[in-house]
Amino acid sequence: MIKLIAIDLDGTLLRTDKSLSEENINAIHYAQSKDIKVVLCTGRPYLAMKDFAENIGFDGDDEYLVVFNGSQVIKANTGEVVVNDVVETSDLERWYEETERLNLPLNPIDSEWVYDPIEYPNGKESTYTTPAPRKTVRYHDFEADHTFNKFVICTVEDYLNEQLPKINKDLLEEYQTVLSHPYQLEIGKINVNKGNALKKLGKQLNIKPEEMMTIGDQNNDQTMIDMAGYGVAMGNAVQEIKDSASYITDTNDNDGVAKAIYHFIK
Repeated sequence: MIKLIAIDLDGTLLRTDKSLSEENINAIHYAQSKDIKVVLCTGRPYLAMKDFAENIGFDGDDEYLVVFNGSQVIKANTGEVVVNDVVETSDLERWYEETERLNLPLNPIDSEWVYDPIEYPNGKESTYTTPAPRKTVRYHDFEADHTFNKFVICTVEDYLNEQLPKINKDLLEEYQTVLSHPYQLEIGKINVNKGNALKKLGKQLNIKPEEMMTIGDQNNDQTMIDMAGYGVAMGNAVQEIKDSASYITDTNDNDGVAKAIYHFIK
């Protein structure tokens, strides 16, 4: 029996043009009417999700968002943090040194800001876009106890693919790294991902992984697809997600989320 549905945002719940269909909204409300918990899971920060969640009716005291790819689980209407797994200034120093060596742009992100450096390496400016506010700072000026939810490397896809194999293998082993898009690498605390965040939330809600349905399309959804009793791949998903899923629905431009919900929830 499905007690929780976790839905990725970009490429899944949202159409390619970033719009949200009435059919998907109605399907979410239908699931909620069956006393099923619906959780939105995204790499975006809470500040970029608060109004969005309100617009689709996440206004109760017991509605949750998984943000920063699992670094935080937050109550949608209050912003109360119920899971918080962060990286620190010492981690930023290591990654900033490495990205400067490889001429890659790096953006640290916390609950309030997306940070830009005074100058990007050799003109390789970040292509990272988000509704969250941005601030330009000297990365070496952060206090030692400053914490971040994730770091992002976002640049031209071909250039990123060329540089990825050159990243220090120790860093890759010590941190959680995932391609949330073919042009965007996200970096966080080891073992921080959407799947583990949902497990932690499930323990608080007394919902087991086998009672969860998860829907996604990209590599950063892999852990939640693998973890859940019902893993659903979008029709537009990357092949790895389709190979792991127990069910493949329609594309994000054809209300695939709604079709998956109605397929499993009667």
